[in-house]
Amino acid sequence: MRVGIVSGHNIPEITEGFEEISVETRFGKIDLLIGEYRNKEVVFLNRHQGRLPPHRINYLANVEAMKLSKVDSIFSFGTVGSLNPNIRPGFLVIPDDFIDFTKNRRYSFFDDSRTHIDMSDPFCPYLRKVLIDTCKELEVDFCDRGVYLSTEGPRLETKAEIRLFSNYADIVGMTLVPEVVLAREKEMCYGAICLVCNMASGIQGSLSAEEIKRFFNEKKKIVSDILGLAISKIEDKRDCRCREALKEARL
Repeated sequence: MRVGIVSGHNIPEITEGFEEISVETRFGKIDLLIGEYRNKEVVFLNRHQGRLPPHRINYLANVEAMKLSKVDSIFSFGTVGSLNPNIRPGFLVIPDDFIDFTKNRRYSFFDDSRTHIDMSDPFCPYLRKVLIDTCKELEVDFCDRGVYLSTEGPRLETKAEIRLFSNYADIVGMTLVPEVVLAREKEMCYGAICLVCNMASGIQGSLSAEEIKRFFNEKKKIVSDILGLAISKIEDKRDCRCREALKEARL
């Protein structure tokens, strides 16, 4: 069993001493870091593969590279804005659902077959519990559920767009979809933890990339602590159905 970490930021506190490898997929070559952490084999993927913006990320290659590397469980990390006044910058959110507002991405490995993945529970309940238990143990400010609004990028959202979704979503980012969907299609468990770096457009005065970098740098120690402890808690036996996602998906 290998545990994967997918992140838009490097986390050297976990990957120090890892070996860099390249994996050839049907969709392109992907660079990964692989090593051992807390007695688990861990594979780390920077989803941006350098500096690719969210709308140009090769999500199909990323997820297939993890599967080819024998990863069966993925912890995803990303930075987000908040639409919910009760979720302030500095909070961590473990999403339980999402709304897809992207437009021009490849969303499936099954373009040539009638395969319909069930996304009633898009995030693995087992990995969500691991993340929730970890956040409680470390006594961090976090929300144990939230709806993630996924937008196309690379621009940030308009005030009107945020108003439109403010009754339906709690946080907004650009990278969760189709990553979470593709992981389910590959029958991998997938759980996400998101760091709120700002309030969304119209809720605070202005938005800047510098603010996102500043918040991540302030919180990267606790992020690495959460992911590290969560990795140590993973067991092979679990009560989810993620690893049987294709069993009843084909027509």
